Amino acid sequence: MKTTKDQFVIACLEKAADAAIVLSYARHCARRLGKGLVVLSVAKEGTGDWIKQYGLPYIGLKGDWKTAVDGLPTVLGGVLAVTAVERSAPRSSIANPSTLLKTFADCKIAYLVVGDHCSAPNDQWPETTVLSLDHRRESKEKLIWGSYMVRFFGSRLTLATPDYKDALFREKLHNNILFTQKMYRSLGVDYSLKAIAVSGFTPPDLAIVDNCPPPYASHRMLISMTTDRRDRDLGDLLGGTTERKLLQRSSMPILFLNQRDDLYVLCD
Repeated sequence: MKTTKDQFVIACLEKAADAAIVLSYARHCARRLGKGLVVLSVAKEGTGDWIKQYGLPYIGLKGDWKTAVDGLPTVLGGVLAVTAVERSAPRSSIANPSTLLKTFADCKIAYLVVGDHCSAPNDQWPETTVLSLDHRRESKEKLIWGSYMVRFFGSRLTLATPDYKDALFREKLHNNILFTQKMYRSLGVDYSLKAIAVSGFTPPDLAIVDNCPPPYASHRMLISMTTDRRDRDLGDLLGGTTERKLLQRSSMPILFLNQRDDLYVLCD
C-alpha cells in the first residue's frame, strides 16, 4: 500500500518505558493504514534527547499534553493516536486512566490505548475486532472504523448485541442492525452478529471485556465510543464512566472514539 506522507499515526510517548508497546502498535497501524509514523512527546520542561533513539521522525514539545492532543489532526496531520495506559500510574501521568481520558477528551481522531497488560501485536492483529450495537443512537464513525479494520487489517468484525428482554429496546436495536447492514452492504464489509448477555444496566462494552480473558484478548481489539459529556449522570460521577472502567478492566487494546457532532473520515 502506498504510504500517505501528509497523514500520520502519532505514537504518544511520555517516557521511554512506554516505547516498546506503543511503538509496536503504532508501527503496525501505520503500515496497515499506509500512513506515516511520528513520535510525539510533551513535557513542561521540554523532552530532552531520549525520543531521538528510535530512528523515527519525532516532535518534542514543551508544554502540556492536552494542548498537543487537541492539535493532532490539524497541526500534526494525525489520523490515529497510540498511547499507553498504566493502571497504577500517578495522576500526574497521562498514562493514569483518569488523566488519559481527560487529556484525550476533546481529541478529534481515534486513539488506540494499549498497556503493559497487552501483548505486542503480530502481523495478523487484530484477528477479531469487536464493537457493540445496542438500543442507543449509533455512531457512524464507530461503524466506519469497524470497516477500516476489515479492509486494511484483514480483521474479522463481530457486532455484539445485547440480548434484551424489553420489547422497546429490542425494536431500537433491530433498527440499528438494519442501518448497519445497509451501510456495510454498500461498503462490501463482512461481519457477524453475536448476542451477549447483559445484566441490569451494564454497558455492553463492559460485558465484552469481562468475557474476554487474557489468552484471547491479545488477538482482539474493542472499538468503543466514550460517554457523551452531555449525557453523563450522577452514576458516572460517583462510579466512573464506562471508558474509565474499560481501562481498569480490559485485557485487550481499545480504540476510543469521542462523541462528536461532526464526522472525521480517514479514508474513502
